[in-house]
Amino acid sequence: MLHYYLHFQFQMFFKKAVSVGFLLVLSACSTTQQTAEAPKSREDKTKLSFGSLAGPEGITLGSEKISGRTNDAGGQVVNRILWQASLDTLKFAPLISSDGAGGILVTDWYQPPNAKDRIKIQVRIKDRELRSNALEVSVYKQVKQNNQWHDAGIDMNASRELENIILLKARDIRVNTQ
Repeated sequence: MLHYYLHFQFQMFFKKAVSVGFLLVLSACSTTQQTAEAPKSREDKTKLSFGSLAGPEGITLGSEKISGRTNDAGGQVVNRILWQASLDTLKFAPLISSDGAGGILVTDWYQPPNAKDRIKIQVRIKDRELRSNALEVSVYKQVKQNNQWHDAGIDMNASRELENIILLKARDIRVNTQ
């Protein structure tokens, strides 16, 4: 009798363990997209730059900084308004890379419905100041021929247009937060 009881308990434990394992595997397959935010404090910036041999300040040789990034007392590396405007503007395409400390956003290839081409977008925020020259947008284009994608270079018109949309969105964010 004890043998049957122990066997039953083992079966119940095994079923629960398999169920929990299945749920863990299933949750790892989640397709939810998380929104990345620019670092807001020195502590956040330090967490993002963990592992850097040069540290958050870069390497200083003489009077020149090797990292090329600007840094203020709050630890802000890129302009938060430009960062948020870029994220809001690129919501239509899935992000494959998001580096808040470096100011880089890269989307996956996106093909609008009924289009014969697809695009990949890279946004680079180069400064902590809210200026138009602190933003660089590149829209890479591919065209499908014979069921294969072929590079068509950078679409300069789409790049300028998207840059203007991001700058207008940044202006709206700044006006609404003051």
